[in-house]
Amino acid sequence: MATRTAPPVTPDDLRAAVAANAELGRDYEDALTDSLLERFDAQVQHRLRQRTTTMLHDAVTVLIALGSIGLGVVFVAASDGLGAFGATVATIVAWIGIAVVNVAHARARSRGG
Repeated sequence: MATRTAPPVTPDDLRAAVAANAELGRDYEDALTDSLLERFDAQVQHRLRQRTTTMLHDAVTVLIALGSIGLGVVFVAASDGLGAFGATVATIVAWIGIAVVNVAHARARSRGG
């Protein structure tokens, strides 16, 4: 279920509220103020959700990068006993796998996913 966000509060909205207040009188002041505050609050909440999502994506990216480096070091160390050719092949395969994971993550992130 998609949530509808109120349109952003603009300077024109504030001018219109002041003009409406002057025209309608104090009877409508609370309603105008509440309406503007609700829209402003919705706008702030929307921006906070966007920033939180961005920060979480950044944290995942850092974890994947650091995990990749750590796994690469572990694979290189573990392949030490396989002999020169076996260690080289194992290291190449491990780093290709790590590269695939990082590229897939970067592509998903660039698409907004």
